[in-house]
Amino acid sequence: MAAIVNKLGPGTLKIGDIGTEVDFSCQVTAAHVDTNVDEGDDTIVLCGETVPGARTYSHSLAGSLLQDLNASGIVAFTWEHPGEQVPFDFAPLTAGAAKVAGTLIVDPLTIGGDEAGANMSSDFEFAIVGTPTFTPALDPVVTAEGAAAGAKGQKPVENVAA
Repeated sequence: MAAIVNKLGPGTLKIGDIGTEVDFSCQVTAAHVDTNVDEGDDTIVLCGETVPGARTYSHSLAGSLLQDLNASGIVAFTWEHPGEQVPFDFAPLTAGAAKVAGTLIVDPLTIGGDEAGANMSSDFEFAIVGTPTFTPALDPVVTAEGAAAGAKGQKPVENVAA
C-alpha cells in the first residue's frame, strides 16, 4: 500500500462560540495541535517488579500568523479576551474533513515586528483545556485513476526500495 501524504491547507481556524465564531484562517501561516506528555517516575516494589509512573497529557494549539491590527482582527480578539476559555475548530485540510475541536485559553498576541518594512507576524501557543476531539478524515477510496492523480487533498507516495 502506498503512503498517504497531506499538505497543510487550504484549511480553517475558527475561534469563538458557534454562530459568533471568528474565522482567522487567512491570517494563519502555520498551525498545529501539540501533545505534551508528563511521565511520573517508575516505582520498584519489594517483589522486584516495576510499577510504571503515571502519564498525563496536555495539549496546545500553536503556530504563526500575520498580524491583523484592525478592530475585528485576531490581535484585537486576543487582547479583548485574555485568559478566557473559548471553543475552537481547526481543520488543517478541509478537503479531507479532518479536524480538531475543543476549548482553548486565549493569550494576547505580540504586536509589532523585528524589521521595518516586513510583514508583522506573531507566534502563538494557546493551551487547550482537557483533551480536544480529533475527527479523522474519511479514508479515501483510491482507484487506479485516483492513485495516479492522488485522492482529493491527499497524494499517494510510492514506496521505494533502497
